[in-house]
Amino acid sequence: MYVCKTLYHSSIFTRSSLCPLYEPIAPSSFHRDDSKVLSILFDNKYRKQSIERLSGAIQIDTQISDHLPDVPDSPETWEKFKNFHQYLEEKFPLVYENLEVERVNTYGLIFHWKGLSPKLKPVLLMAHQDTVPVQKDTIADWSYPPLSGHYDGQYIYGRGAADCKNVLIAILETLELLISQDYQPRRSIIAAFGFDEESSGYLSAGKIAKRLEKKFGKDSMYAIIDEGNGLTVDSLTNTIVAIPGTGEKGYVDISVELTTPGGHSSIPPDHTSIGIVAELAYLIEKDPYKPVLTNKNPTLGYYQCLASHDSKKKIDFKFKKTILKAGSSRRANNKLIKYITRNKLTRYLIGTSQALDIIRGGEKNNALPEVTKLLVNHRVAIESNIDEIKEHFVKRVIKLAKKHKLSVKAFGKRVYGQSNNEAGEFVITESGNLPPAPPTPLNDKVWAYLAGVTRHVFEDLVFPELGYPIITSPAIMTGNTDTRHYWNLSKNIFRYSPYFVNNFLHDTNAHSVDEKLNFDGHLQLHAFFYEYLQAIDTKEANN
Repeated sequence: MYVCKTLYHSSIFTRSSLCPLYEPIAPSSFHRDDSKVLSILFDNKYRKQSIERLSGAIQIDTQISDHLPDVPDSPETWEKFKNFHQYLEEKFPLVYENLEVERVNTYGLIFHWKGLSPKLKPVLLMAHQDTVPVQKDTIADWSYPPLSGHYDGQYIYGRGAADCKNVLIAILETLELLISQDYQPRRSIIAAFGFDEESSGYLSAGKIAKRLEKKFGKDSMYAIIDEGNGLTVDSLTNTIVAIPGTGEKGYVDISVELTTPGGHSSIPPDHTSIGIVAELAYLIEKDPYKPVLTNKNPTLGYYQCLASHDSKKKIDFKFKKTILKAGSSRRANNKLIKYITRNKLTRYLIGTSQALDIIRGGEKNNALPEVTKLLVNHRVAIESNIDEIKEHFVKRVIKLAKKHKLSVKAFGKRVYGQSNNEAGEFVITESGNLPPAPPTPLNDKVWAYLAGVTRHVFEDLVFPELGYPIITSPAIMTGNTDTRHYWNLSKNIFRYSPYFVNNFLHDTNAHSVDEKLNFDGHLQLHAFFYEYLQAIDTKEANN
């Protein structure tokens, strides 16, 4: 292992116990010959080849919708993935020739590069093959056809360009390049690609995870890296920071269905089922969950990292003290919460969110609605749990039921009123139940190597004139990735796509019209995987 020499520090971490600043770490291969990683980033011939590989992957349709049948039940639904597999095998022949390739549920892919040392835990890299669909009504709004993979000299366009065929191709490009150089890892390398992540991954990632657990055992992976946050400019300090997702909020959809007597609209009751459910919707939005910020939430660690390493002195001294005390002082904590919740983009990093996503009721303009249904999506705070959210939801419904003399059945049990209530009944159900993710450990060797390689790639290669150290800070994912199925395989889970972008959603349009990726970012991601896999290929990287 080669540790880059800088002016910033003299030990494995410096400056703050709240947020250690780790040494840049490069593999020994970089010290001997840096031409390979530099060619990934700056060689025009290699860039052109990489553009062609990602463009071709985007051109193959792998769009999926929700609630799809399993592969054995409807093979024709999934046949489009055959084309994608054929493309991967054509573009990455060395990977397919030299690695163990396993298919799970037909289209899930596991690549296993067996390492020389069985004492070193394997590292697992993840991505998904599927994309969200392109809405037909928006096709005319795209600058280029959404499955064209068009490259305009800076950006590559198309569905999957940023979420996340770029990650999948970067992983395979890295493996192909290492094999071509006769590299032989000591630590086994595993790549796993599901095909239904955009509909929660139950048909692929869930089965892949069970297969890996059966083969390698629980807690068998050194680290897991899946799609996620990357590097961006923090608005508070105006510095580049790396923000791997080390935690995820939970998730639960709660539906409430109200059934009331029907009849002719010319003789309406005071409140129809639509009116009552609308009243419930109003009560829900009037009663948001209070934001909570504790040491459990990586967001606190993020702000404390900023305060600890404010190299440009952008943070007001008093506010800096507030941030650093926010884990132990209620007053400081409240001030930081107030700051975070002022920004629409950051307010739901803390606390549970609730969104009224679907409402349905009524069939005809002169018939009273007999059934009205409302679905509310919740992203559950790390400090909370699903049972707490369900209990609070039921209390709101009971409050309204008492007012309108209705009954309530919640999650299979009657909780208020009598059965066969002539006035009507609420029925509450849940779906998509996922608790908050276990937190990823910080300040250990696995974290140090992730942070160290990040500093090496982006300070030494991508931004050599930066002039300040890039901190790697914990962060929270408000959404959920396929790692939801992999919790048993490792404590060290990082939702991390290390490439630079000012604002991921705005600058990539992920899931929207003109999804695109600055191609420099793709090459940065590829270079990171190339250096990281070699840097951790040593027992010194173990905890």
